Amino acid sequence: MQTLHVTNGDSVVYLWRKAGLVGTLLAWRDVLHEGPIPPELPLTELSRVRVQYLAGCGHGNAIKLGHEFEKRDATIARCNEFEEIVLWFEHDLYDQLQLLQILDYLSARRLAPGSVQAIQSEEFLGMMEASELLALRTRRRPISGEQFAFAREAWAAFRSGRPRELLQRSRSVPSGFRSMEAGLRRLFEEFPSVDRGISRTQRETLEALAHGASRDDELFRTVQAQEDAAFMGDRTFGRHLAELAAAPAPLIAHVEDRYRLTPLGERVNAGEADWLDAQPLDRWIGGTHLTSAHHWRWDSTAAELIERT
Repeated sequence: MQTLHVTNGDSVVYLWRKAGLVGTLLAWRDVLHEGPIPPELPLTELSRVRVQYLAGCGHGNAIKLGHEFEKRDATIARCNEFEEIVLWFEHDLYDQLQLLQILDYLSARRLAPGSVQAIQSEEFLGMMEASELLALRTRRRPISGEQFAFAREAWAAFRSGRPRELLQRSRSVPSGFRSMEAGLRRLFEEFPSVDRGISRTQRETLEALAHGASRDDELFRTVQAQEDAAFMGDRTFGRHLAELAAAPAPLIAHVEDRYRLTPLGERVNAGEADWLDAQPLDRWIGGTHLTSAHHWRWDSTAAELIERT
């Protein structure tokens, strides 16, 4: 049987090869919770947008990344050539967004019912032994029509620039998606908060600094330890540190190899100031462009997004 196996990154592909898994092996790789995901662009055009963003953030050389995305997209475009497609994904935000994108793409192809299957793990696949990874094959379940429909709607909402639509979708996740609701909620926590104008990652970084962590590796480990399902790599975390240190209103300062809170950072950490009263905002989450003039804030108590203009 010709099988396409798709997963989040290269560490899992390495384990598949080590275990002798038969089939075409594909790593999706993209950090979809960071940077622009504009609406309506087909996969190949969206990939060009993503390559430019990722290269600009230091995730790799633009030419090399472009070749990798082209190869990835060409492989998934051959989906009709495979008798089955098995999606191996974890429970964190990074994986849940990739799962939505891939299912949205596959739903538009005329694939045989039951040929697309998912293995959803609540453990990190890349940290398993090769034999443990192969044992997960007994967990695979066909993607239902309801799941395909949800993926299409949720992916469109994520790209739409109307994040409340995605919030509404996240409240009616089909039972077959075991980790989708929690994953999407974690996405909303990356919007600025209603009270301090910082994301959850930024808040936990300030708290870690206030409690004594000071080097970038210490901060990364401390913040990731707060996650129920860690999803962020060290390069993405480094971008968050750079943003917190940016002028004109930095919350942290980098002195030699250590970070410290600025006076404004201390006030924001204490809940006494709103960062966005002093700091310009220019950031993308999916298709939503957050700017000082128009953005959305996350109210964690009400579990709602609040529009600010």
